Amino acid sequence: MKESKGIKGRMPGRSDKPAAPATISQPIVMYTTRFCPYCIRARGLLQSKGWDYQDIPVDADQGLRSEMTQKSGQHTVPQIWIGDQHIGGCDELFRLEVGNQLKAMVMGEYQ
Repeated sequence: MKESKGIKGRMPGRSDKPAAPATISQPIVMYTTRFCPYCIRARGLLQSKGWDYQDIPVDADQGLRSEMTQKSGQHTVPQIWIGDQHIGGCDELFRLEVGNQLKAMVMGEYQ
């Protein structure tokens, strides 16, 4: 069976527009580097949700990278916090999303 496509070859239900900003109750903080594919992927997920987050670039700032390592115990980027909880990196962020836990965590409803 042939799959129908929307206008200009787009799949139905997809939009190139970012989601409208959503109010969140838990701040999201990410330590990142500019060209890291995992950082880009994590940013993309949060942006697709329309959630504001603080992006702390550690590319050229050894002090911030040391701060990240001290707080997380990890040397890799991204390192992501939701509220006071360190969730880890990109893979952990997507696990929360796939498990339908990310929104609840960001909205302060996760137990």
